[in-house]
Amino acid sequence: MVRPDRKRPVTSVDVAAAAGVSQATVARCFTTPEVVAPDTRLKIEAAADRLGYVPNAIARSLKSQRTNIVGAVVPAVGEYWQNVVTYFSRRLTARGRQLLLFSFLDHAEVNETLEAVMQYRLDGLILASANIAETQLARMRQTGLSLVAFNHPDAAGIVPSVTVDNEAGASELARHLAGLGCTRVLYLGGVAAASTDRARFRGAARTLASTGATCNYMEAGAFTYDAGYRAADTVVNLDRLPDAIMVGSDEVAFGMLDGLRRRGLTAPADVLVTGFDGLPQASWAGYDLTTLVQPADQLAEHAV
Repeated sequence: MVRPDRKRPVTSVDVAAAAGVSQATVARCFTTPEVVAPDTRLKIEAAADRLGYVPNAIARSLKSQRTNIVGAVVPAVGEYWQNVVTYFSRRLTARGRQLLLFSFLDHAEVNETLEAVMQYRLDGLILASANIAETQLARMRQTGLSLVAFNHPDAAGIVPSVTVDNEAGASELARHLAGLGCTRVLYLGGVAAASTDRARFRGAARTLASTGATCNYMEAGAFTYDAGYRAADTVVNLDRLPDAIMVGSDEVAFGMLDGLRRRGLTAPADVLVTGFDGLPQASWAGYDLTTLVQPADQLAEHAV
């Protein structure tokens, strides 16, 4: 058997010679393995493994017109989104696909990020941000790219969407607070432009109003720990503390709790605080945060 020159990469021609099959059969083995006889496929895979052959994904994509790459547009900050990206990656890998991540720091960068997406050949795109405007969703749909919106309440009817019922979830938390006797509630959102924020506030305000309680909105400026920590300054300087603070995400709630603690206030002794997401840290003794769990792993499964 002629061994390939190790100074050059191993090719499908080398694998074909080692397995005693044609190059076309090797190509089919790695693109459409179901059409290759099992015993032949085993011979090819054994030869490829022995020679250290790695199929050229770019070459395959040029021939098949598929890249097996799925993009995801996600915020660059927040543990919730880090978890979501991990779920996306695992589930796509299990399906023989790879994840290409496009991230942005704030709402102002969304357009620039979407423009960057269009420079790549993708088999599909997950729009995993509630900061993407409806007009932007409609424009992306016109590209013909396979799209799915993740946790974007306003996306329904524009592109296929996977999300929890944000209004219902916030309503459930609001009923819990009303049952504890809270009549003055502050809703601390991350970014007012985010459709998730608007939906959660609507659900909370509607339910609390039905009990005679008030619910005022305050924007932290970002869905981050630091934003929640800074917002604590505003809260403690209010003329009167609210009975409860409903926070639009756990990470912001953690910052709020630590910010209040630094200023000599504690929850629930001085004010009740709730979150939204169900991050593992919510159960830590230092936070013990009442929160609504989002099944991010299940949502990711449906999205991919």
